[in-house]
Amino acid sequence: MPTLNILMATRNGSRFIGAQLDSLLDQTHADWQLWVSDDGSQDETCARVRAFGAAHPGRLRRLRPGPGQGSAANFLSLLADPALAGTWVAFCDQDDVWMAHKLTRAVAQITAADRPSIYASRTVLTDACLRTQRLSARQSKPLEFGNALVQNVLAGNTIVMPPAVTDVMRGSLDAARRAQVPFHDWWMYLMATGAGMGVIYDDTPGAFYRQHAGNLMGDAALRRLDRLRAVADGRYAQWMARNTAALCEVQDLLTPASAAQLSQLTSWRSAPRWTRGRPQTLGLYRQTLAGNAALAFLARSQRI
Repeated sequence: MPTLNILMATRNGSRFIGAQLDSLLDQTHADWQLWVSDDGSQDETCARVRAFGAAHPGRLRRLRPGPGQGSAANFLSLLADPALAGTWVAFCDQDDVWMAHKLTRAVAQITAADRPSIYASRTVLTDACLRTQRLSARQSKPLEFGNALVQNVLAGNTIVMPPAVTDVMRGSLDAARRAQVPFHDWWMYLMATGAGMGVIYDDTPGAFYRQHAGNLMGDAALRRLDRLRAVADGRYAQWMARNTAALCEVQDLLTPASAAQLSQLTSWRSAPRWTRGRPQTLGLYRQTLAGNAALAFLARSQRI
């Protein structure tokens, strides 16, 4: 049974963090330790984490200050700790609740895979009081680099990685942090697919994904509206630019096919609008028909 290193990035999470910590204790895979990086909380978050560590000796491996540069940088700075080289890693949000089988299912499916693979699962979306709203979307198209370049489909609060994947991710961290990649889970999806690793997407949910006003990026209607605003105000194009800049720095970690696709994308993005072909000609795609229609529109309007 491998030891799982659970990485939790926190900031002003005292309202919900207790329920998440309790759900870690309920895991059927009992061999784990918690790493916490706190980005300047002004509430009782750190006190609650310390109390958890005191009540459960051996569970809290580290509580340290974060870089103060947002959630993605906070998670990536945790992953950069030298002690995590060659280890199993799971990412954890401060405000969700994990189902008891989450880690057990992840380890079993990763272990059974025919190549090093990153694991993620669907989630049960809830309101702030954990009342069920619906299941997260089922992904209908292949989880490959052409999808990852334009869309993130892996929920960071469900991601688990074995040592081989962890070490590839760690090898990309300097580039990712220099480019200020916008989302750590999107970066994990890009690197896993770009490096030719497997992606396991478990149709069985592993977490209750709490939707509330403090979510950085959720899946409720307001979050979808925010993503539309991100397209309209140019943030989505900036996110893609940061991701591709970081990927260009780590081309030695990519497969030849992925490196070639990245090169085609960077040339395509810099070309005048009237000379661009459809994004599908580059092998780029999103998971839904509506998403692909939106992608074509954004290409025509040079918003990606």
